[in-house]
Amino acid sequence: MKICILGSGNVAHHIGKALLKAGHNIVQVYSRNKVTSKAVAKRCKANAIVDIQELTTNADLYLLTVSDDAIEKVSKSIPFSLSQKQMIAHTAGSVSIEVLSSTGEHYGSFYPLQTFSKSRRLSFNKIPMCIHGSDDYIAKKMTSLAKTISSDVRQIDDEIRKEIHLSAVFACNFVTHLIAESEVILADAGVDKSILAPLIQETIFKTISQGASEAQTGPARRGDNKVIKSHLEMLSDRPAIQKLYKQLSSSIKTLHDRQ
Repeated sequence: MKICILGSGNVAHHIGKALLKAGHNIVQVYSRNKVTSKAVAKRCKANAIVDIQELTTNADLYLLTVSDDAIEKVSKSIPFSLSQKQMIAHTAGSVSIEVLSSTGEHYGSFYPLQTFSKSRRLSFNKIPMCIHGSDDYIAKKMTSLAKTISSDVRQIDDEIRKEIHLSAVFACNFVTHLIAESEVILADAGVDKSILAPLIQETIFKTISQGASEAQTGPARRGDNKVIKSHLEMLSDRPAIQKLYKQLSSSIKTLHDRQ
């Protein structure tokens, strides 16, 4: 399949390479950022463009990997109408495919459920690919495309995809932030953050193998109010984090009281 990638961020960096390895032709990489567009294009053996007016008219798929807020604007900036066989899709988790409806007849989502950083090597084979199309034509095409890079391909409509994305924010982004806060506490105490690595690894392993509810431990789970009170006193000089500690402890108690 001939593919144009619009965007040159983390998703483009990884998905472009995966599609290339699967035998697809990445024709162009478009981004207003000259440096990153060239970097992703080189990785994908594609041509880099910084002017959307130079976008080729003969691709099979125009894949938007830009930020959520930019998807509709960039799609409407495409300087030509898509033909009856051409497709356009975005890789966002929380954006409806309908923002692409004015661009072409066949539009959809091609959402990889993963956290991406350019510095991390990833294998797409086990990454869940969530596919949704405006019609059977693009749904089938996107499903076939996804199966060339992943063994886990699912038909997920807009509303369910948004729920999955919300869940992912809790499972990934908030967890990462909490670990960052734990590192601040250690740094203030003069302790290297590496001491947490085995704990974090075991926590993630247990959560996956046993389920989050069974894996939950700690003072809030035990109802150890004495320890909780001590921790809150230790956080007295950081009221925002103290409040977060209270809220999370209360949430843990509430969740496990219901079970």
